[in-house]
Amino acid sequence: MRIGPWIALGVAVLAVGPAEGAEGMDAGHLQIELSRLESTGRVLYVAAHPDDENTRLLAYLANARHFEVAYLSLTRGGGGQNLIGPEQGDLLGVIRTQELLAARRLDGARQFFTRARDFGYSKSAEEALGQWGKEAVLGDVVWAIRRFRPDVIITRFTEDPPNHGHHTASAILAREAFSAAADPARFPEQLKLGVGAWQATRLVQNVPRWGAKPDDVPQGALPLDVGGYDARLGQSYGELAAASRTMHKSQGFGSAGQRGPILEYFQHLVGAPAKDDLLDGVDTTWTRFEGTEALTWALGTARHQAQDVAHPERAVATLLDAHQALAALARRYPVPRVLDAQARLSEVILSAAGVFARVTADAPEAAPGGKLEATAELLLRASAAPSKVTVGWPGAPAASANLTIGAPQEVKATLPIPPRAPVSAPYWLAQASRQALLPVTDPRLIGDPEGPPPLEVTLTFHAGSHAITVRRPVLYVVTDRVLGERPQPVQVVPPLTVTPLRGAVMLPNGKSQPVQLQVRAGADGVSGALRLEVPKGWRVSPAQARVTLAKRGQEQAVVFQVTPPAGATEAVEATPVAEVDGAAYSWRRDVIDHPHIPVQVILQPARVRLAPLELRVPKGRVGYIAGSGDTVAEDLRQVGLQVDELDDETLRQGDFRRFSAIVIGIRAYNTRDALAVAQPGLLAWVKAGGTLLAQYNTSTPWQPLPVQVGPYPLTIGRGRVTDETAAITWLDPKHPAATTPHRLGPADFEGWVQERGLYFAERWEAPLQPLLRMQDPDEAPQEGSLLVGKYGKGTFIYTGLAFFRQLPAGVPGGYRLLVNLLEL
Repeated sequence: MRIGPWIALGVAVLAVGPAEGAEGMDAGHLQIELSRLESTGRVLYVAAHPDDENTRLLAYLANARHFEVAYLSLTRGGGGQNLIGPEQGDLLGVIRTQELLAARRLDGARQFFTRARDFGYSKSAEEALGQWGKEAVLGDVVWAIRRFRPDVIITRFTEDPPNHGHHTASAILAREAFSAAADPARFPEQLKLGVGAWQATRLVQNVPRWGAKPDDVPQGALPLDVGGYDARLGQSYGELAAASRTMHKSQGFGSAGQRGPILEYFQHLVGAPAKDDLLDGVDTTWTRFEGTEALTWALGTARHQAQDVAHPERAVATLLDAHQALAALARRYPVPRVLDAQARLSEVILSAAGVFARVTADAPEAAPGGKLEATAELLLRASAAPSKVTVGWPGAPAASANLTIGAPQEVKATLPIPPRAPVSAPYWLAQASRQALLPVTDPRLIGDPEGPPPLEVTLTFHAGSHAITVRRPVLYVVTDRVLGERPQPVQVVPPLTVTPLRGAVMLPNGKSQPVQLQVRAGADGVSGALRLEVPKGWRVSPAQARVTLAKRGQEQAVVFQVTPPAGATEAVEATPVAEVDGAAYSWRRDVIDHPHIPVQVILQPARVRLAPLELRVPKGRVGYIAGSGDTVAEDLRQVGLQVDELDDETLRQGDFRRFSAIVIGIRAYNTRDALAVAQPGLLAWVKAGGTLLAQYNTSTPWQPLPVQVGPYPLTIGRGRVTDETAAITWLDPKHPAATTPHRLGPADFEGWVQERGLYFAERWEAPLQPLLRMQDPDEAPQEGSLLVGKYGKGTFIYTGLAFFRQLPAGVPGGYRLLVNLLEL
């Protein structure tokens, strides 16, 4: 049985969605795909993060020039901020991966990655490459080039600082990989995986035009107008690019469409210089391969026949001839250009014939040893060819059905899941790791946006002597009352998942604390024994808990009480384990549900950080005004503070008398309109004696804040300290923020994660007073991370310190400092 990866060695995996191909293409996209099949030109765009890509250029090259275009993002973007929910870190990386795939489905490009983890803002390429391991991530870029075989490689950024270190690193890696990919002595282990050395024709840089004047033309740069109009799509490439970029919703990158000329410029870096066009000197037709005359004629004829958009089926017979010619070429040249074209041509034939082909299951998941009832939904809507389909089921006998125009067919099968089937974890998250380079066990998967679906079916359509084979994931489809159908790949899941409700549990003052697990059944009738594995000296009660869940999807809360050893000060890691039928499972389950991307059910190794700390819990009630998404309110509750989250109605009513302190969440001024309305009432409450703490917000000339943050003039800049170990100096060591109720010392600034802080205050006026000084290596000290000032009887605080990262990560000093601030 075929569960898990299917890898065609050396073939780049197409970036498609869970339902891609099921319903086929509309007439405009069919025309574009037919034209793209006639081209063999390939372009690889290289940058560092989701959103770094130039969607205008990608849309133009993929749709106007009909090239195969791909974006290689070094990272998945998990180190940034999230404007649409609480997901951070690797889960945010999953969101941004899906946003990139949604963008690529619009602009027509493909998507690749390296194993580099986005560890947050970096101020130098040396730091970034040092954390990732330069040779490893360079190998990943070389692997992407050897798999995709681009004619031209384009970098987004230069190697010149100052810039985000990931950005400059991407330019350095692209330059070095340009030569290394062509050298069989570099990364020779890749050559055993089905790829060969590859020399691209040239490497250029897409010169940024941010803030440039129209007549500010880079000297010696090659211009390219990417702003044309495409009648097949009914929009310009600038409009298409805006729709693509707007998919980056977690970053708030909604974009307006552009119409008319749009000039991009390119500086030559390495290789053969281009004189008039990016692909000067490159044969972008099938004549780059010998013996392709019949293929070229068939593809051109089919495109002409399909111009009758009401009857694309008239091109099917000629497309079948092209399919046969391409199959013969693939036997002689089993290389990515040919093999990828085979897969695309098969989908084009089915679209032209009006074929609907989708495979669904009766459940979203199954555990090893279980089974699923699957249905292949088939419908021929336009052409008499193909006339028959054979369904190749994983683990079940193949079955066939005859196809008649307009007659839906269903082919059913029971799919057994092998007892040792691996669970469906994202391949880059399947191992627990906090390293800057994501662990991947199968090197052939490196770069793939998702990896292969857990369950996949082959569908072979027969048309006379022709056989067209496509692959379809097995899907579970939910019909949402607002969003309609929402397909997601069926998963193989453990019989029990054990998801900690908190990634870090704090244990104040040596007291025991509960570790709560959400236990979920992946099958009917599951019984198991749960335990929480902790280091020696730690105590857990009960030692074991038994659960019995009657139905798949049923959940039960299980609580273990954990007690640290006397005098414990160091954090440790605990592992929840579920034992079922003699097998041990330790997986957590997280659901990511946002309407612009497919639902993601993410399985990862289950771990809990247990962190002792000394803490004096304030007695007053704290209000929390949530912003773009963080867990600070729940983090404070977990250590005993009384915290109420304030909704918009409470903000507008303006009665804050029951609170001793109020905390404004990250980007709350950017995302909560009611906060601007509440501002006068909040400041009046501070003046009467309250403590108001505002976490970082962002303000730019094109997106200024709706109101002034706090009672005094204050400008928020882009200053940050990215070295999480940077030394901290108290400007006034006797200030209550440093002494009361906790006397803070160097230990309170140890163990911080990702960064000290971001979006520091840039300018301020008295009586605001800076309390901390810190700096990144080789930079000037900064003092805008924490400002405090009296206002009437109360206190206002602005801080860019990353409490929103430190508290959920279980950093004791973050809690102690925040409590001190709330007590001012």
